[in-house]
Amino acid sequence: MPTTCTSIKLPWVDAVPELVPRKISLGLKAIGAVFGGAKATTDQIHPYTQWWSVQNQAELKNDGPLLVSIGDSICIGVGASHPSKSLAGQVADRLSVRDGTRWRTINLAIAGARVEDALDRQLRIFHDLPAADLVLACVGSNDILWTPARTSLRADLRELSDGLPATTVFGPVAGASTRARSANRALRAAARRNGQRVAEIWEVEGPRMRDRLAEDRFHPNDLGYRLMAGCVLETIG
Repeated sequence: MPTTCTSIKLPWVDAVPELVPRKISLGLKAIGAVFGGAKATTDQIHPYTQWWSVQNQAELKNDGPLLVSIGDSICIGVGASHPSKSLAGQVADRLSVRDGTRWRTINLAIAGARVEDALDRQLRIFHDLPAADLVLACVGSNDILWTPARTSLRADLRELSDGLPATTVFGPVAGASTRARSANRALRAAARRNGQRVAEIWEVEGPRMRDRLAEDRFHPNDLGYRLMAGCVLETIG
């Protein structure tokens, strides 16, 4: 972080805007009505979002290396026993242990986010923050689930990569569909061009999949997030 003096006005914000999750879709509400596991994780969205909003304000004022997270529910920890057990939280904890100094986390992710959310809101806030030592970006899976356009998703992922620093580690779009594979090819190509990295968080070896998933059988549980965080640390090296 650059040295400053009192005569210079920094462009950085003195507060992080409150996180506001996307409105829960009728489709997701219908799934939750018939599948209790989905409702259990959906019910985590607002309290977990509020927890990160409060946490962000404190972390902005603290000292130490900074991790900024951009993305969706994976980053805020839906499915985990506590938001601190999210992918972003567990990566920061492991970095703190590795480096012997506490890493701060400012989490701009929101549940249900699509790449357009990252571009239109999260990226704008990111550029007003102090320089991040590491950026964790995981977004695009909701685009696969809820939007049909393939070309715009690839273009949006490239734009997001272009707007983030070389210190960024991406998590790929989840899924093995044709659209997901196409989106991930575009993401990996853009990341290579911008000197960024991609952590294969969805392909981590370990316990059987059902043991690392939350009640909705989609989001990770504490173990799942821990395995994904380990993948990020291995990717960083």
